[in-house]
Amino acid sequence: MKISRSHFIFGLNVIMVVATILAFISLMIEMLGFDLSPGTRKGMAILDWLVVTIFIAEGFIKWGIERFRLEYLKRRWMDFILIFLFLLILLVFLGYDPSLTRTGWTPLLIDLFFVRIYIIIVRLYVIGSPLFRAVETRRRASKTVFAPAQLFILSFLFVILMGTGLLLLPEATNSGRINALDALFTATSATCVTGLIVVDTGSYFTLFGQIVILFLIQIGGLGLMTITTFFALIFGKSMSVRERVIMSDALNFRTLSQVSNLIVSILIMTLAFEAIGALLLYVSWLGTPGESFEWGSKIYYSVFHSISAFCNAGFSLFQSNLEGFRENLFLNIIITSLIIFGGLGFIAITNIIKAGVLRKEKLSLHTKLVLTVTVSLILGGSLLIIATEWNNNLYGMSVSTKIMASYFLSVTPRTAGFNTISMNNLTYECYFLIIMLMFIGASPGGTGGGIKTSTFGVFIGNVLSTLRGRNSVEMFRRNIPTEIVNNALLLTVLALMLLSVFGFALLLTQEGDPIHIFFELFSAFGTVGLSAGITPGLTNLGKIIIIATMFIGRVGPLTLLFAIRQRREAVPYEYPEESVMVG
Repeated sequence: MKISRSHFIFGLNVIMVVATILAFISLMIEMLGFDLSPGTRKGMAILDWLVVTIFIAEGFIKWGIERFRLEYLKRRWMDFILIFLFLLILLVFLGYDPSLTRTGWTPLLIDLFFVRIYIIIVRLYVIGSPLFRAVETRRRASKTVFAPAQLFILSFLFVILMGTGLLLLPEATNSGRINALDALFTATSATCVTGLIVVDTGSYFTLFGQIVILFLIQIGGLGLMTITTFFALIFGKSMSVRERVIMSDALNFRTLSQVSNLIVSILIMTLAFEAIGALLLYVSWLGTPGESFEWGSKIYYSVFHSISAFCNAGFSLFQSNLEGFRENLFLNIIITSLIIFGGLGFIAITNIIKAGVLRKEKLSLHTKLVLTVTVSLILGGSLLIIATEWNNNLYGMSVSTKIMASYFLSVTPRTAGFNTISMNNLTYECYFLIIMLMFIGASPGGTGGGIKTSTFGVFIGNVLSTLRGRNSVEMFRRNIPTEIVNNALLLTVLALMLLSVFGFALLLTQEGDPIHIFFELFSAFGTVGLSAGITPGLTNLGKIIIIATMFIGRVGPLTLLFAIRQRREAVPYEYPEESVMVG
């Protein structure tokens, strides 16, 4: 009896369902942290490799059914990247020590670090693949699709949940166990590029756990949709009109025809900044007195802190953050430069390069506004920090160190979160100043949070225009559209209302100085990561409030509003006007 192609594919799908169930069971056993005997561990290793084998065989067989066409590789490029990695591991496995394949193969299957990481990735991919394909099938078959804002939010939720699952694995922590809420908090903080921590990153997490956090920072800084679209473009897949609309909305970019070019530019630009930053950081740490880590660790620390700085995350592997490098002028300049460029926004950076270096275009109104507000806040913030902290946290330092520390502290509230001086004993005036800077945050299209510098600039411009009696907002000899002005006002009001509600809830659930509580709250909203020292002591409800604030701060209150509101048909009538007294 001849088996038809459809029946054969159905059989393969059934086998993959079984593999998915086995992968889920294996992952749950590992996440729950059961103390397994050597024999059970060996059995779990065989189960994991069975899942991997089924996954690889299914990929090759279906590719064969498609007559090994390149189009199939383009559609399932992630599958074949994992298969390629398996072949690399197989070569390492055979070259590690051929005699062990006959006498002692178990350690190779269980204990090799990169093998364990590969198995974890494959399990997660096998578990998630059916869901992704079902969503894609439903999207193609149905006219009802997610709005761009909803897809943007769902992508962040997916990354956070995936990161939480990885951090719950025994390999992620030195103790082999972490509280689920703490794992969620850390994953949210990394994905939302915040930097608030409930456990010390450098000592609590293993190398695997730190790499997970680093990947979450990178994905959170760029956006999952940006990264996946980039790889799809690399593998030759063109973007549909809908995909261009979704990505233009996510990137806050309105020229649909140039979206794909912008995505490629963003990835190349990011990797270039981070690579240069890592190299310069490594140079800055050469010969640093008192540092015990070797050159290999210096390379890793340089890469970690470069990515964390450019993505405005503020995660550090040092227990005292960067306080030990307060007098390292070179390092301070590198970190602050990465923060500033990462926070300017990719569209503004691209415009600056094309206008200032390539001379192909002029600076746009957006770039002029972003640069003006950014420079004003950094310089103004530095002067006010010097004035408020000169005889407090800056006491006893040299004049040059005081200036550099003030400049550094003025830059980091632009959503980076690194610190070179203690944040626990600032004056109330300085706390209030930093809260204001954190509320404003970085610029649109960048890796930071807050209401954004351009929003603040438009808001101030609207106030000045109103005081002058003008009906329109003018900047740099250009009129700002009314819709943009209204959105700026709406975003500012929404953010203040949100922070008021969450602030009241935190005051009810947390003990401590109110200024410290509000400092932590605004740090979460601005995805900054600066802490007055109360984050590790947050109650469970307090952690949940901060998690929600970090998430809303990263995706933006307006994006959240657009995602949940229902579309309404425009009404063909208006009610009569009647005035009210204000002021």
